Amino acid sequence: MRRLLYILLLVLFAITLAAVGYALSSWKGSTVHAAPPQDSPDYSGRLVQGMVPKSYGRVAAVIPDQIGTGLIFEDGEGTIRFVSMTGMKEGEFARYEGAPTHGGIPKSYGHLVGAVVNPTGTGLVFEDGAGTIRFVTMTGKMEGELTRK
Repeated sequence: MRRLLYILLLVLFAITLAAVGYALSSWKGSTVHAAPPQDSPDYSGRLVQGMVPKSYGRVAAVIPDQIGTGLIFEDGEGTIRFVSMTGMKEGEFARYEGAPTHGGIPKSYGHLVGAVVNPTGTGLVFEDGAGTIRFVTMTGKMEGELTRK
């Protein structure tokens, strides 16, 4: 008799748990559908055309920009140029050897290999011939360095 009461309580407990689980899972259920694409002047399907001089060098990085996508070029001298997708130059950094220049980045940091955009601004990533990777802010301040072995 005692064993039958134990089994009955166990079955009632399991049924109660199942009912509570079902009720809680279906209580806040909702169906979400994706919205249709918004009309945007930047992505309206029209082809954006611009021109960039070959003297700007190679494309080293691509970042999101305030007016769309930004391209970062590095030429043979190490000069870094920021260009919008329309071809408009938005700024540049000179590279220097020896005495620091205002707004410049040392050539010893190596080549620009990437860029990141975070809430505090844009950061540039350089790698030199020895494999040292440096993270530099847009003001030229080095934030960090990784060495490779």
